[in-house]
Amino acid sequence: MESAQSQKIKISGIEYKILDSIQDLRVEDSFIHRSNKLAQFEGNGEAKKYVGSYRDEKIQVISNFFDYSNWGVEYKDQEKNKKTMAAARIAGAVMQDETCFFSKANLLQYLEDAKVEYFTKEQGYHQDIGAQYAARLEEIQNLPSDYIYFSVYDASDGLSQTQSRAYIRSDDLIWNVWRKLILPKISYLSILKIAPNEPATPNERPLFYFRVVLDYQYRSLVHPSLLKEYEAESVPERPTKKSYRAGADKYRRAVIDHMPQCPFTLITEERLLIASHIKPYIACMNEGREDQALHHLNGLSLSPTYDRLFDQGFITFTDEGDLICGTQLNAITWSRLNINPASKKRMRIFPEERGEYLEYHRRHVFQGNIDEFI
Repeated sequence: MESAQSQKIKISGIEYKILDSIQDLRVEDSFIHRSNKLAQFEGNGEAKKYVGSYRDEKIQVISNFFDYSNWGVEYKDQEKNKKTMAAARIAGAVMQDETCFFSKANLLQYLEDAKVEYFTKEQGYHQDIGAQYAARLEEIQNLPSDYIYFSVYDASDGLSQTQSRAYIRSDDLIWNVWRKLILPKISYLSILKIAPNEPATPNERPLFYFRVVLDYQYRSLVHPSLLKEYEAESVPERPTKKSYRAGADKYRRAVIDHMPQCPFTLITEERLLIASHIKPYIACMNEGREDQALHHLNGLSLSPTYDRLFDQGFITFTDEGDLICGTQLNAITWSRLNINPASKKRMRIFPEERGEYLEYHRRHVFQGNIDEFI
């Protein structure tokens, strides 16, 4: 993994630089708590999380990331003749002691994003996960602080395995909390390795920021089927594809006329430009705001790759047009996109009069807590 180009975030008013990151760790059914397991799988799930391969002779990626090189070493309880949590701790297998943390705001955002899936259960689960939603929300709301610190230790299967798969685990309460919270296969974990911009001591240890995100297609904002209760009580009847198409061509024409060039690629070829909604079309229609759905100021002209980045919340903009990059992509990907996430470059998006739409995108579409970036 390469450096994250000194991208910075703010946490509790302290500015941190991102030293490195692990991205796209999909949360499999085998990891999550049994109460959230998919109907197609059996078993109770195991509490160790896969984070990568630790045996790479050219690049010690995982070892360098966690500053830990003893992956897979067996620590056994001599009396019980098996590897145990207590034995691992006694033997010094704890790789990061109280330097890892979850964000309460991130966990609350995850629950908001996953709310529709909790109740519609598109994936199909063993249990009624919707019945547990309120209790899980309350549990996160009652967490004692904004940032919940914990320790992780090496839970790999030993040097004898040929795949050299690295696993981490924790015996802190928050570890079980997030296992009960997340939904399998459509949830992802990213870990940011961060350090204060102005460290208190020269050798201050880095922190590991654990963040969870739901697959965009399952987020409540764009979920294909809303709760019947919502539709009955607060959501206007959805437009048909035909009724949308009636205004779509006019909307696209107006967006491109107002903004005739993609600010990233400088492409002006209309056949390669997408009129990308700032406040999603479905969100406008669910609020009964067709005027917003087809308003040209609620659209940006973007070439396809950058439309995808914006549409799914990997990037967003300030009211002045400054680019803000989230932390869901690694440095190599940003580099290949020709984007420096550390630079809040002012883009030509004609932000005047777009404030309401841009604010919605930052707060509801952007994959991250916007207050950490501005």
